[in-house]
Amino acid sequence: MRFLTVYSSVTGNTRQVAEAMTRNVPGGELCAVGQAPEPDGYDVLLLGFWVRRGRPDDRMLRYMERVWRKKVILFGTLGAWPDSDHARACAAVATASMEERENSVQGVFLCQGKVNPKIIEAAPERVRLAHPMTEARRLRHLEAAKHPDAEDLARAGLFVRGCLDAFSL
Repeated sequence: MRFLTVYSSVTGNTRQVAEAMTRNVPGGELCAVGQAPEPDGYDVLLLGFWVRRGRPDDRMLRYMERVWRKKVILFGTLGAWPDSDHARACAAVATASMEERENSVQGVFLCQGKVNPKIIEAAPERVRLAHPMTEARRLRHLEAAKHPDAEDLARAGLFVRGCLDAFSL
């Protein structure tokens, strides 16, 4: 079996999770999305993204469009709580994107990660009005900046092993 981990990362969060997961995949290859090979030559793909506007970032979405009929494990980082409604909705969007291309998604792992301040600053005014920087949001971003931490990375490694076991690999 050939395994490929492809990740998109701006702040390094998703890259760290990708590295932790790939360490738990025998013979797995690791590539940033900009240098990733075509998915056709691989049996299992681990696809990592940072969440933007409730879905995988655009670079990863473009790569995901090329993935057909594969076994897939999805993972991502976001500023929200990983057990929030927002995170669950993000996971559902990513899963649906893969399943519409006849892929078998074994699972989705999400953890917090620091939010790039440039993304917040560049948001159009309508977005800033819809999602004002409340005290609760500011505190959540401060907590997110501490992640992924060692516990998140250990959970990512265990998660991928469980997914591979479920694929009977």
